[in-house]
Order: sequence, then structure tokens, then C-alpha cells
Amino acid sequence: MKSDSKIYRFFFGRRGETRLPFGAMLLILVPFFIGGLYFQNRKYNALLANPEHTSTVISDIGYVGNSGPIIHYKFTVNGVTYKGGMYANGFAVGDSIGVVYQKDNPENNMTVFEYYDGPSYGSVAIFVLAAIVLALYRWRKINRKYNDSCPELDGTGRCRIYRTDKEYIFVTVYNVTASLPIKFLPIGCSNGEFENTLMEIFQASLHGKYVELKNAELIKAMKQRSWRQLYQHSTGVLLKHDSRTLEILPNRKATDGKGLDWDYFRAISFDLDGASWKDIINSTRKLLEYHGTD
Repeated sequence: MKSDSKIYRFFFGRRGETRLPFGAMLLILVPFFIGGLYFQNRKYNALLANPEHTSTVISDIGYVGNSGPIIHYKFTVNGVTYKGGMYANGFAVGDSIGVVYQKDNPENNMTVFEYYDGPSYGSVAIFVLAAIVLALYRWRKINRKYNDSCPELDGTGRCRIYRTDKEYIFVTVYNVTASLPIKFLPIGCSNGEFENTLMEIFQASLHGKYVELKNAELIKAMKQRSWRQLYQHSTGVLLKHDSRTLEILPNRKATDGKGLDWDYFRAISFDLDGASWKDIINSTRKLLEYHGTD
């Protein structure tokens, strides 16, 4: 399972997180809860199959945190003393109370109130409902964050983008050399299409097979008449990333009007761990709309 998938993040959080994620807590707690519930019902069914009634008095009342009083009682069967208890209000030490125990195993016992009420599933329903609500909330939160956050980018990828009057031209850059593949998108494309194409070029720059092209072959593959014509009628940016940051370095018209220069003043850098992918795409497209010459 990829470490940047939504399912992975739901259960285990982002890669490198030290805190215990919500999904992992569910994976740990739910089996314990189900196991405890099964054990409790098993004890009740065993008691129901072979019950014996007796009466005793409350020997002590204790408290655990803010969970309310716990009444404790003792009773004797065949000269052996057994203990039991339950959460209950309105009792005092010395009050009489009925007890039901398993005839062949008196350690399995409970008060008559618990016995005739049967197994309580109220806490189960509350737990399940709370788990569902929290799981849906976390999934919705992760889904929103995942759709807007940056995918995990490994290695060092580069992409050169030109914007003409009609289209975007995405060019794969291997180290410092431009080559195939080359992708085209209309100016009115969606951010999703823009993102997918950019990711394809990044992947190609990392894992694609480099094909050496002459400048004339490259400009032909870009469906342009000449480099001079492209420089005069386009804007451009270079996007490059490592595993932590992504930098957008725009071009500007050269002062002599014969080409493009790097515009370091308008360069933008993003921290991939906290950046919004939507902001990266919007910033890239905004830089490509610039036509300044100074």
C-alpha cells in the first residue's frame, strides 16, 4: 500500500509521524473491546445455564475516577468466600442485596439486577456509533486534505512549461536538458488536468528514458516554428522538486527582446510537507500569465 494513499493515512497517518494515528488506535482498541464483550456474554450465558440464588450484604463502596460508586459484596458457598461488585448508586454499606452465581463456578456471579436486566449493549451501541462518527469525520478530513495537499515526491524532478496564446506546453527536463515526452493542454484546462500532466512529466524526468534531441528536433516536437517565435509569443516557468521542496522559477522577456531570462525575483518555493497543491497549481498558472519585460 502506498504511503501517500488516503487509506494508509486513515490508519497510519502521514509517513514519519510519531503520534499514534486514529485508525491505528481503532485497530488496537476495537479487537480488545469485541473480545471483552464476547467474554462478558460468554460468562452471562454460562451463568444463565446453571444459576443459583443467594443473598448477602454490601461490604464496601469504592470509587474509580468519576465513574461513580462501585458496590462490593461477599458471599460464601461450601465454606469458600467469593467476591463481586457492580456500578450502582443509592446503596450503603450493610444493605442487603441479591446475588446470582454459577452453581459449578461461583466466581462467575453478579447481582440480581444485572442478571434480570441481561447483557447491556448500551455501551456497545454508544462505542460503535462514536467510532463510526469519528471515522467518517477523519475520512472526510483526510479526503479534503489529501485532495488539496501535495503528493509525496521522491527524487529530483523537473518540468519546463511554456504558455502560448492557445495552449500550455509541458517539456520533460532531465537534469538540465529538455527532451521527450512533451505534453499539450489547452489554456482553459482544469487544475486537475494541469496537475495530472505535471505529475506525468515529473515521473518521466525521474524514470523515463532520455532521448537526445537537437534544438531543431525539440522545437519541432513542441509544434513551434522556431525558438525565436516561441520566445516572442510565450511565457515560461521551470518547476523543480526534491523530496521536501518545490520551486517555480519563471522566465521574463529579455531586455534585448531576443529571448527569455530567468526572473529570480518572482521565483516561488513551497515546502511540500505543508503546502497546498492547489496553491502550487494556481501560482504556476499565474506566473505563466505574466508578460513583463523589466
